[in-house]
Formats: sequence, structure tokens, C-alpha cells
Amino acid sequence: MAEGYLTDTPYTWGFYAELNPTHLNYVCLLNGHAPRPLDQPFTYCDLGCGHGLSIIAFAQLYPHGHFVGIDFNEQHVANGRAMAAEAGLTNVEFHAYDFNDLLTQDLPDFDFAVAHGVYSWVDPGRRNSLREFLKTKVKPAGIVYVSYDAMPGWAAIAPLRELMLQHTRGLTTDSFTKAQAGLDFVAYLRQRKAGFFEDNPPLAAFVDEITKQDVSYVAHEFFGGAIKPYYFREVATEMRSAGLYYSGSAIIHLNFVDLAVPGDFRTLLTKSTSRHEFESNGDFIRNQRFRKDVFVMSRQPDGHGGEPTLKLEEQSAALAAIPFGTTCSAEAFKRIHRFGEVELKFVAEVFERVIEACAAGAKSVNQLVQIDGLSSYGPELLTDAIRFLSAGGQLVPFQRTTKAPSADALKADRYTFPAKANIAFLKARLLHQPVLGLVAPTAGIGIETSMADALFALCSVESKSDGVGGWAYRRLIESGKEMVFEGGGSELTAVENALTTFRAQRLAKFIELGILTPA
Repeated sequence: MAEGYLTDTPYTWGFYAELNPTHLNYVCLLNGHAPRPLDQPFTYCDLGCGHGLSIIAFAQLYPHGHFVGIDFNEQHVANGRAMAAEAGLTNVEFHAYDFNDLLTQDLPDFDFAVAHGVYSWVDPGRRNSLREFLKTKVKPAGIVYVSYDAMPGWAAIAPLRELMLQHTRGLTTDSFTKAQAGLDFVAYLRQRKAGFFEDNPPLAAFVDEITKQDVSYVAHEFFGGAIKPYYFREVATEMRSAGLYYSGSAIIHLNFVDLAVPGDFRTLLTKSTSRHEFESNGDFIRNQRFRKDVFVMSRQPDGHGGEPTLKLEEQSAALAAIPFGTTCSAEAFKRIHRFGEVELKFVAEVFERVIEACAAGAKSVNQLVQIDGLSSYGPELLTDAIRFLSAGGQLVPFQRTTKAPSADALKADRYTFPAKANIAFLKARLLHQPVLGLVAPTAGIGIETSMADALFALCSVESKSDGVGGWAYRRLIESGKEMVFEGGGSELTAVENALTTFRAQRLAKFIELGILTPA
């Protein structure tokens, strides 16, 4: 442990799609701030990058961007460098730097800087150093993402952390083992209906949730020595001292009053005198326990100038030009989505038509208005429909338009991975976790996919069409891993049935997004 931050247990191998520059630009646009240009060279820094899956994916997607990953854990940095080398990427670099030493390093100024989770996990001195780095190295109008454990939601979790720390205090083993022992003890009390959990049903549900998490995550979240959950007001004030102004939430639905809180509280939020009041009240209404905030750097040296920079017509024009596509087929698109206690139903005809159009290939509002059956709605209504559909994460901003694959592409005997980063990810993590991030170069995004789909994609590259099922089965046997597939019969039959489902429901989307292309 270095000043409270765990170093004896590597962090999870996560991919975070919300860190994509395209996604961060969209958040800023929704809130009236100008996006950063992505059609020309730009710089991007990931502070606390972990193993680097996200930043490697973005380096693959934006060959004209320059990406810098920084992490205190040398094993994380070594893993990131190895995967970047495997992918043949020369526009990403990794450094094992202490946040306290950042300003002594030879680093460029940045258009984007992100810090996922780490702000709550380092000591106060390093938080100060991180803010000073942002103040000094982020360009005027640059975009910054900071996520952190949030109050008031974390208030109920703090006693749970204390319980695990007390139970494992006498252990002299590593943090991973302590975390597992802490989880086992908590589960023991939970299953036997200890009063602490019986009197706190939400906490009992949280215990059920974390027991399914990777133990490495639990170790970092509960066993670090400098864990600090924040109220939004505190983070906003600290970022303001670095010249950063709050723009919006990377959790898209929280930018819309109709979806941010239940109906009984919407009038209260609409009467907020500031965005800070809006956010703070919303956190208490939802009992928010984790935030993903997006800030913009002041355009002026004196720290002023964080107000929205786009006129309404400029904002509307920019939103109408963004291609939006789906990460699933139109049939698999969920027409009912829940945001806590808020339920959103996509039952209006305009929603259905936009889903069908964008699921067949990413399109902008400017293109949707040219389609028969959609032109009558007009750009304003279509833009609103896109906003609501994007809130659930199934319709997402793409870098560019896409189109549905041809019949011949779907019947190809073999496929290839256009993005070498996908080969690197699969080589490092195949069958080691439930989901895996993959690069979709045609769309210009990264997506999380099930390990079963990732396995079938890889085997579709390694084997001809008629041998994919058997090849996938052999990979499972040789790796000593198990994967649960629905349906009866033998394991090989279950694999073959799952492959049939993949080809029917996912293959077309993998080809459209550019994850796979016919060999």
C-alpha cells in the first residue's frame, strides 16, 4: 500500500465505454459546451489507467490521437505496454508515475483527461497533485472526466467497510485474500439475517451485488487506506479551483430531468437555481453512490468562462450531425428501460422507426429526416427521440455511419479481426471474465460483449464455418474453463446451439461495427 492506495492486488481488467472521446463530446454537447475536434490530432490522458484496455481501444480507434496512460502500479503499466505492443500501436504510451510527480514529467498538454474511480482512492496530497496537473496540463476548453464514490449513497456502505476491515485486521496476508475473507464474513451474517442487514434492506441488496463482483474490485473499493466518498458539491468546488466547470454526467439519463428522478420530484429539480443545486438534490433523491462527472476547462487564464459556449442553433446543428447506431439488433433492443424508480417506455411510433433505422446502420438526424416514414417528424422531434433512446445505452453516438452487412458477408466461410487490439485483448483475457471489451473500428466505438460471443468471434477467425462449434468446444476443454449455455444435451450440443444463436442475433452487428470482416 502506497499512501493508502493498494499495490499488492492488481485492479480488474475493465473496459469503460464512457471514456471514449466521442461519448465525452456528446455529454458536453447535451449541456451546451463545445466538443473537442476529433477529425484532427488530439491528446488524451488516462490517470489511473489500470491495465489500459480502454486507452488501448481508443488508440486503435483514433490513430491520429496521442494517448498517455498513467498508473502507480507497475504491473498495470507492464500489462498495458504488452497489449499495446501486441496490437502494434505506436500512438499510446504507459508510465508508472506517482501523481505527486506528474508535473515533473515531460508530458504534453491534453485535450482530454480522465480519472476513473481513482479520485476516491488516493490520499489528499495526491488528489491535490492530480488537480494541479489538470489545472496546468489540460488545454483551454479541454474535457475532463472524474468518477468517484458519492454521497449520500456511500453513507450506508461505510459501516460495511468497517465490518470487513475489523474482521480481517489480524490477517497478515495480501489485500485480495483479506477481501475474500471479508466478503465471506459479510455473506455469513447476511445469510443468517443479522439485524444490521435485516434493518437495512438496501444494504442487504448491495451485499448480494458485491458478492458477484471481482474480488480485486472489492479489495480496492473497501481495503484501501484513503477511501473518501464525496458529495458532488465538494468535487465541483475542488475542480473549480483547477479552472474546471461542471458540464454534465457521463451517465446519460442523469442529464434529463424527466429521467433523473421520479415524477414526484421533477418540479423540485426544474426549480433548481443552479446546475449544482440540480445535481446535489438529485443525488439525495436517488441516494447516488457513484458519480461520473464531465468538466470543461475554462477558456480564460483567470479561470472564468465555464458557461455554455454554444448557441441553441449551434447545439442543435451539432447534435443533428452525430451518427447514432445500436449495439444490438432491433429485435433485441429493450423497449422498456428502468433508471432506478423511473421507467421509460419506447412505445411511440417515432421511437420504433428510429430504432429500426439506426439498428440497420448508424445514421444522424440529418440522414433520418431524409427517410420515408421519418421525414414528417422533423429534425427537432427526431433529436429529442435520439436523446431519450441514447439514455439507456443501447443507442450510442458513433464516429461515423455504418450499414447493415450483405447476405454474402453473413455467409462468409471465415472472418478476420480488422483491429489488432481485439487480438491482444482476447490473447490476454479470453475466458478469464464474464464480459470483454472489443474494438468496433467501423463504428469508432468500443463495446462490452459476453465472453461466449467473444469466443465465437475468435473461433470464426480461427476456423472455417463448419468447424467453429467444435473449435470453440476444444478451446474450452483445453483451457480448463467452463461456460454455462442454455439447453440440454451434451456440452458440444450446447456449444453448437449457442453458436447458432450468436450467428442469428449477433454476427450481423459484429460485421456492421467492424469487429469482424469476411476473410
